[in-house]
Amino acid sequence: MALRLRKHASLWWTKLNAKRLRERKSKIRTWEKMKTKLKERFLSPTYVQDCCSQPHNLTQGNVSVEENTCGFEKLLIKCDIQEPKEQTIVRYLGGLDPRYSNVVELQSYASFDDVCMLAHKVKQQKKAKQPFKSQNTRPLNRNQPFNKGSSNRTPQP
Repeated sequence: MALRLRKHASLWWTKLNAKRLRERKSKIRTWEKMKTKLKERFLSPTYVQDCCSQPHNLTQGNVSVEENTCGFEKLLIKCDIQEPKEQTIVRYLGGLDPRYSNVVELQSYASFDDVCMLAHKVKQQKKAKQPFKSQNTRPLNRNQPFNKGSSNRTPQP
């Protein structure tokens, strides 16, 4: 096998092979068999369930649209979720911030990639429409003159 395990996993694998040899069992020669043994040893019994529940409960929260999309796609890959594209789109939009998902849902799209692209465009558009706010801006006091350098005196002729 062209795989290199490290530390504890390597020790465990060596021990497993030695045990199989002592018990006169055949060597593990296929990737599928090796994966099965590694999963049995190193993954919790609820790992698959936990992974599969994550895309159902994913919400954007304080992350950007791009980070949310990336996280969602990673979970789909990690869980190997095979579902109709419409269901994936509904799941994605359900976790997206309503400021973006409400606008995306009004657009026409054909694929999950289209939805992701639209969400990104909506975010960019909303960002561009935000008024420019300077960090030094403070509200004008009505009792003070508009120009800091001017006085409250009336102009002299």
